[in-house]
Amino acid sequence: MPDPVNPLTALERLRAAAASGELDAICERRGVRVLGAFGSAPRRLRHPEDPLPRDLDLSVSFAGPARVLELIDDLVQLTGYDGLDLLVLDDAEPLAKAEGYVGIGLYEREAGDWAIGQMAALAERRDTAHLRRLDLDALRSP
Repeated sequence: MPDPVNPLTALERLRAAAASGELDAICERRGVRVLGAFGSAPRRLRHPEDPLPRDLDLSVSFAGPARVLELIDDLVQLTGYDGLDLLVLDDAEPLAKAEGYVGIGLYEREAGDWAIGQMAALAERRDTAHLRRLDLDALRSP
């Protein structure tokens, strides 16, 4: 019996599919602008002493209508792993969007889409920091 797929194995399968073009075909079919992996799995690749991640966090931006369920189904089929968490960047709050762009870019529809989205998300996080501070101050006041 083969070993069960874990988040790191799933990430490696996605990276291999990105290198082979198999992931490109899925993303083009589902209208994806960018797809990436973020969170504990990519961090574990840089820090092997970290604990094994519980899931694989993926971020996606769509070029048109979001086809989330179809994309998740394709990615589960590709990786053999059903512990995928998908963050749709198009609807995400500034902090989540910035986090979704910090990690490994796996697919971009056009060259530079990942970097442009990353810079915009980080700028939005920075530009809205004062609003988050105001919210925290309002919560602290009696």
